Amino acid sequence: MGGGMNVLPLTSGRHAPSGARRPVIQYVESELPLCVTLACKAAVDAGAPIFARGTSLVRPVHIDTTTHTGGVSRVEGATVLVPVDKAALVDIFTALIDWQKWNDRKGETRPIACPSIVAETVLSRRGDWPFPQLRAVVSAPTLRPDGTVLEAKGFDPSTGILFASELDWPAIKQQPSRKAAEAALAALRGLLSTFPFVGDADRSAALAMVLTAVVRPCLPTAPLFGVSAPTPGTGKSKLVDIAAILGTGQAAAVLSAPREEAELQKHVGSVLMAGDAFITLDNIEYPLRSEFLCQVLTQGVVAVRVLGESRNLKLPTGSTFCATGNSLRFAGDLTRRVVLINLDARVERPEDRTFSVDVTAVAKDRRIELVTAALTVLRAFIVHSGERVVPPLGSFEGWSDRVRSALVWLGEVDPLANSGKVRDDDPERERTATILNTLPTGEPWTVSKIAKMIEMDRDQSPDFRRHEALSDALAEFIERGSLHKQRFGLFLRKQAGRIIGGRRIVVQGHDRAKVALWAIETI
Repeated sequence: MGGGMNVLPLTSGRHAPSGARRPVIQYVESELPLCVTLACKAAVDAGAPIFARGTSLVRPVHIDTTTHTGGVSRVEGATVLVPVDKAALVDIFTALIDWQKWNDRKGETRPIACPSIVAETVLSRRGDWPFPQLRAVVSAPTLRPDGTVLEAKGFDPSTGILFASELDWPAIKQQPSRKAAEAALAALRGLLSTFPFVGDADRSAALAMVLTAVVRPCLPTAPLFGVSAPTPGTGKSKLVDIAAILGTGQAAAVLSAPREEAELQKHVGSVLMAGDAFITLDNIEYPLRSEFLCQVLTQGVVAVRVLGESRNLKLPTGSTFCATGNSLRFAGDLTRRVVLINLDARVERPEDRTFSVDVTAVAKDRRIELVTAALTVLRAFIVHSGERVVPPLGSFEGWSDRVRSALVWLGEVDPLANSGKVRDDDPERERTATILNTLPTGEPWTVSKIAKMIEMDRDQSPDFRRHEALSDALAEFIERGSLHKQRFGLFLRKQAGRIIGGRRIVVQGHDRAKVALWAIETI
C-alpha cells in the first residue's frame, strides 16, 4: 500500500510523559537477549504503536488514498493493520531508545542506531513478547463482552480493543430508560427510511446489521448479512456502507469473491490479517458457499496461511461480514449463518430514483448521534434485563441474546424471520430434494444397484428408458454414462439423516458383502 499510509497515532495513557528522557541501552553483543528484552519493555512503556496479533507483530495505519490490492478495495481514511518487519522495528526502537556502544579505541561509548540483530531477534521470539494482544481497532465507543461501555480512548487491556478516534465522543448513558431506547431506535429507523425493504423483517434485519457493526468486537461470533434485490441500483451497497460508516467511520472494505474455495480463503484471510472491521463480498453472481467462511463466522479464532510462507497465523475473527447480489442465494452450511435483507424498489430502473438527501452523507454527519443511539438501544436492553428470544441462533448465541433480542424487545420483527427463505432457496437443498424424490422407495438398495439401473437405461432407446428421471437427478455423479460410485456414496453419507420435504436417506444395515444398504424413509 506504499506511501498511502500513515502510522495511526495512539491516544492512550501508555505514552511516556512529555519531556521524559529516553531510556538508554548500551548494546553488548554477548548480552543480546537482555538488550532485546529491555528494548521491548522500553517500547511498551513508551506507548509504541506495536501490538501482538496471534503470533505476529502489527501496527495500525491510516490509508490516505483509496486502494485496490489483492482483491480488496478500501476507501481513503480506512484503518488497517500491517506487519511490523525488521526495518520498522529498527526505526521505532531507534526513535524511542538512546542506543550506545563501547568504542575500545576511544575508550568511550558512542551513539548508534538500533542494531538489526535486535530487531531480528524480537521477531524470532514469535509470540513471546510483552506487547499487548490486539483483538480489534475501533473508532467509536462500543460494548465490552460484559455489556459495559468501552468509551475511553486508547488500548483497553481487558478486551484487547484499541479505541482510536479524533472525534469528541459524548459520555454514553449507562442506565438509559426504555423510552430512551425507543427514541434511539426511531432515529436508526429514520436513517433507513428511504430503503425499499420488502417487509418488516427486512428492515429489522438491516437494523441488526447496524447494531452488529457498532458492537461486533464484543461478540464472540456474528452471522453474515446478505443484502439482495431483484435488479441493480436498488441500494444494496449503500445500505451496507451505512452500517460500515457507523461502525468504522468509513465505507466497507470490498472483497471480490471468486468461486474457487482456495482463492476465496486467500482473500478472506488477507482482510483478517489486515484487521478490516467491516467486509463486504460484493455483487455475488452465484450461490455463495464456502467452508472457510463458515469457520470465520462461527469461530472466534481461525488459522490463516501466510502468503508465500509455510506457516499459519491464528487470527481473531471480530469483523462484520456482508454479501450483496441480485437475487442473492446461499448454499450448503452457509445458509444457517445468514441474516437476509431483501430490497425491491418495484420500478424498472431503480437507479433513476431521486432522493432529497444523501443517506451516506447523513450517516457520516450524524455518526456520533447514531452510534450513541445504537449503544442506547443495547444498554437499555441489558440494564432492564430484556427477554431473550428462544431458542437462540446456534453458533451465534451471544449475537442472538444481545442484538436480535434487543430489537424484538423493542417491538421489531425477528430479524431472522427470513431464515426459512434462505434455506428453501439453497440450490444444494433443491438438488438433494430432487435426488430423494427419484431414488427407489421400499426395498433397501446399494450404490451398485443404482449404478446398474443407470447402466440399463444407457443402452436403451429413449422410449424404453425406465430410470431417466433418476439419471437426470444424478447427472453430476455420472461420468461417460456410468455412475461414479465413490462420489455418490460420499454424497449419501453426507446427507444421511437430513430431512428434506418429508424424506430422508437412512442406512438400513449391510448386505452379506458388508456393503451399506440405503433406503428412503418418509417422515
